[in-house]
Amino acid sequence: MQTVTSLTKSATVAKEAAQILVFAALTALGAQIEIPLYPVPMTMQTAAVLAAGVFAGARAGAISQVLYLVSGFFLPVYAGGAMGVAHLFGATGGYLIAFPIAAWLAGTLTTHEKNPVRTFASVFATSLVIFALGATWLKVSQQLSWELALAHGVYPFLIGDVLKCALVSASAWGWTALNVQLRT
Repeated sequence: MQTVTSLTKSATVAKEAAQILVFAALTALGAQIEIPLYPVPMTMQTAAVLAAGVFAGARAGAISQVLYLVSGFFLPVYAGGAMGVAHLFGATGGYLIAFPIAAWLAGTLTTHEKNPVRTFASVFATSLVIFALGATWLKVSQQLSWELALAHGVYPFLIGDVLKCALVSASAWGWTALNVQLRT
């Protein structure tokens, strides 16, 4: 007979596993919502990555993104239906490698945050980490100047990223408000 503690642990593990699967799947889905730009497409992946950290927490969020990356070795889940390990070494490899780091960071920075402005700032700062790693790898892998790496890998995405960060932050606050209402 299981004790209450072991049942609670089992439920927690099941919940975390479900979150990992859901956010890996949402990132794969976000990759397919694409505006094909060259060499870096505009997708909804970063919204899913940031949401993974904010909603699932640092650990589960990061694991969900590792699962997404590994899934892409065998399944066409990367942007444009791409797949394969070699994709991690292409123009968008830095962005992809940044996903687990960003999910962890978003989860870490927003876990106990009570202020919606600071939540947005934390999510946006995390987004900048994705840009930093992505643009750096874009520069190196494509042998671009910093000017071109930023022009192709950061500037076209800033407005959309602000909107995605606002969406994730507002969703977090809506979810928090809903949970408070359900508890009362």
